Amino acid sequence: MAADRADVRPGLQLGSLRRIRLRDYALRFVFGAVISVGAALIGQVGGPRLGGMFLAFPAILPAGLTLIQEKDGTRDADRTAVGAILGGIALCAFAIVGEAAFGTLPPWLVLLLALGAWCGAAIGLYALLAALRPEACDRNRD
Repeated sequence: MAADRADVRPGLQLGSLRRIRLRDYALRFVFGAVISVGAALIGQVGGPRLGGMFLAFPAILPAGLTLIQEKDGTRDADRTAVGAILGGIALCAFAIVGEAAFGTLPPWLVLLLALGAWCGAAIGLYALLAALRPEACDRNRD
């Protein structure tokens, strides 16, 4: 069981950056541009709040998931999607704190508190997932 816990720690592999092809960068750029333009058009029609909600969509997520699935398989793409969902929930914590505090506290303090809420929610959700379903976080098992 202790070995399972060690496998769920996040890691950073800078050497893998050398394996990214130009095509991969282009695909991410195109997906990001299309989603950003779409959000801008929605904002023009429906107003800035509606457009802003669509700007919160992680613009390179579809491209990233596609590339991960091609290179590493569906299981890794699924795990990445779960991480994106957890990050999106944590971003909601950031937004809730920001909405509640802007106008009543200095902006620098609001941003600091919102950042703390985002970090706490993201780390807490990841820890909860790792505790409840370690296999969902383990990158080394297939």
